Amino acid sequence: MTAFTRLLILLPIMLSLHFQGIPLPQPEIRLPDNVLEHIRVIYWVGRGLGNRDDVFSKVGDSITVSYDFMVPFGVGEYQLGAHSYLDWMIDVFAATNARDGNSFINRSLAAGVGWTAFGALDPERADPEFCNAGELPLLCEYRLTRPAYAIIMFGTNDSGFADLSAFEYNLERIVALSIRSGVIPILSTIPNRPPIADRVAQFNDSIRQIADEEAVPLIEYAAALADLPNEGLSDDLVHPSQPPRDEATAGNLRTPYLQYGYNMRNLTTLEMLYAVRFYLTTPDQ
Repeated sequence: MTAFTRLLILLPIMLSLHFQGIPLPQPEIRLPDNVLEHIRVIYWVGRGLGNRDDVFSKVGDSITVSYDFMVPFGVGEYQLGAHSYLDWMIDVFAATNARDGNSFINRSLAAGVGWTAFGALDPERADPEFCNAGELPLLCEYRLTRPAYAIIMFGTNDSGFADLSAFEYNLERIVALSIRSGVIPILSTIPNRPPIADRVAQFNDSIRQIADEEAVPLIEYAAALADLPNEGLSDDLVHPSQPPRDEATAGNLRTPYLQYGYNMRNLTTLEMLYAVRFYLTTPDQ
């Protein structure tokens, strides 16, 4: 791809980063230089493969499948409070059909209730209505959705019984397949599970190590939950907590509602998406 061709592709994206002519504020998250360099390479590979800058995929288990994760932003059930700078990005992703609706509401083919990291790599878990015979759920999702980014969180179910080395192998493979597909993998640490806190800490350390070794973005969700009531967990001590339905949705990012685990996951995810997209399309920053 020539420099001129790249400029033609990049120019409209850069222009879209200004809302009514006002430059976007600097992200609160500063990505390490090696991560920035790497995701820019992945991004351009993805553009050449037809991946779409205004689409992301969700990859994970029930905490990802849940309506409370990202869906409120795709149906307009959200309030940003002090985080109003995220509004432009929500509009961008909400305006584009990913596959089964916009990226926020799209039913991912690479996420399932009860899944471990192996689930995204198991052809037996692929949806036969959409996926080819023998196709991995992860690659089926990428083929049909053509995302530029993937929000990836596994480990909650793995930590309950899986061998740590097997988890690491599967997550590393998910990252490698994402990169090969021109999709920027955005990893996330997992919520604590108090009865097996030591195991969860080991899995989170592995997630951090893989993100560091592969030079990809990492959402420190575990750290964001640490000081919340009940560590941001629901009564089952596995899934994130959610606000009462008659009070607010998990898309409410005003300060009083950031005591709930799903609200905090939505905020930390949106903040990372904002940072990644900002730095990709603002090369001099």
